[in-house]
Amino acid sequence: DESSLETLESVFFTYKDPEFPSHGQTRSVRIPATGKDLKFTYWLQPGSANVVYIIPGLGGHRLAQPSLALAELVYKNGFSAVLVSSPFNSEFMEHASTAALPACLPVDGHDLHVALTEIDHHLHVLYPDRLGNKALMGYSMGALEALFIAATGPTNQLPLIQFDRVVAINTPVRMALGISKLDEFYQAPLEWPATNRTANLKNTFLKMAALSRNTLTPQTSLPFNAIESKFLIGLTFRLMLRDVIYSSQRRNNQGVLQHPIHNFRREPVYQEIMNYSYQDYFDKFAIPYYSARGLTAPTAGAMESAGDLRTYDAGLRANPDIRVIVNENDFLLEAEDLAWLHTTFTPAQLTVFNKGG
Repeated sequence: DESSLETLESVFFTYKDPEFPSHGQTRSVRIPATGKDLKFTYWLQPGSANVVYIIPGLGGHRLAQPSLALAELVYKNGFSAVLVSSPFNSEFMEHASTAALPACLPVDGHDLHVALTEIDHHLHVLYPDRLGNKALMGYSMGALEALFIAATGPTNQLPLIQFDRVVAINTPVRMALGISKLDEFYQAPLEWPATNRTANLKNTFLKMAALSRNTLTPQTSLPFNAIESKFLIGLTFRLMLRDVIYSSQRRNNQGVLQHPIHNFRREPVYQEIMNYSYQDYFDKFAIPYYSARGLTAPTAGAMESAGDLRTYDAGLRANPDIRVIVNENDFLLEAEDLAWLHTTFTPAQLTVFNKGG
């Protein structure tokens, strides 16, 4: 399956200089709504330079490989770089989220915008003459959140940071479609006959283990068939979901999980959580949570609409500083999503590659 196999090849996207991560500085800012400190990592150019704030994909940490790779890329091109963790990462959830569960784009996006504003203020105090124009760059789920900020920022009543450029890399258009695809990929092994399924899964993991013992390069051929490559993507995101559910229930136990939540003995509750799909997360955790608190988007339909970029069409069309980069064979984009991107953004704003997953 070309699309999912190319997506797996994102493991090749990493920083080139082994010393680059250690050159960054990590500080924290106090988030007013939570009263807690959120960490961020940055690399400043020696003199005054434009700065790029980078948002990772779903569940991504600020020091994960793709985040560091983008930071190095922009830094080597003369920009300062600032990294913050995803609103779906436990670091952000536990220190900067006003909701116990990330799920509603207007809430997550606003919390992220507030955090970026606090970071920007802090950096301006520390380095008053070093920060030039500001860009916001997000990839995957981070791109969706970046576009939400771009669409709603100008109308926000709070004095939040405004960006001179917003770059969205491989953005999905509909969060609901995205989670359905991730659930579908996790179930891909069901296409194997039941008699062979366990052996085939074992063989998939043996291939992974063999690859992990070698140095991977872009010339490495990944030996996965269609079911295997889809499953490995689905598994990766299911493990991210496990961490999201665990972190949320450790702080705000809704009584959905049957096993006790212990910091030092996680295996039983981890195994239970792995049975929950992304759709389960929204239906059994997120929607009841938002509904009980009278917060925005308490119903499935409203939640789906809130996570759809087309809801923010007017704000996106009105912002000429947006740049979008997507791949035509991205499994998170259907034909109608690509058509919407083409009608919403000008040719100068939108770059579409025919491959890449």
